[in-house]
Amino acid sequence: MYYATLSSATTAETLTKPAEKQAVAIARLVKNKTGMSINVLQYPTELINKTPQRMLHVIAMALDMSPETYRMKTRVRNVVELRFIATLFLRQHFPALTLHQIAAYFGGQDHSSVINGLSRAYNLIYVQDAQFLKKYNMALQSVTAWLRREA
Repeated sequence: MYYATLSSATTAETLTKPAEKQAVAIARLVKNKTGMSINVLQYPTELINKTPQRMLHVIAMALDMSPETYRMKTRVRNVVELRFIATLFLRQHFPALTLHQIAAYFGGQDHSSVINGLSRAYNLIYVQDAQFLKKYNMALQSVTAWLRREA
């Protein structure tokens, strides 16, 4: 699955025009051949503004860090925990993303780094690490609020 951010000039109307024309043509064809009329209901299957990049931005802002921090080649605990939390949320909310694609958001790491990060994050949650859980809960609140606003 491909996620892209559309320009602000893009509206729902410009996105649905081609689909609407195709649906009208199909409805006419069915009407002419069978005499039955059909109604076509269009609705978005995904939110346009719901992208992995935006989610990463929301998480970084929730933890008072810069989004550029994800790409830093460092093992400082704050930065590493930021990547752990972001990885957890990306896997949860964007299941179509591969481990390799997730790694690309973090400065070109490989998929095994993402697997290790997920494992360590789950372990920190399991052992109830207070510092990590505080950050995780702050990010969870921000992401939940962001998803509600976008809905």
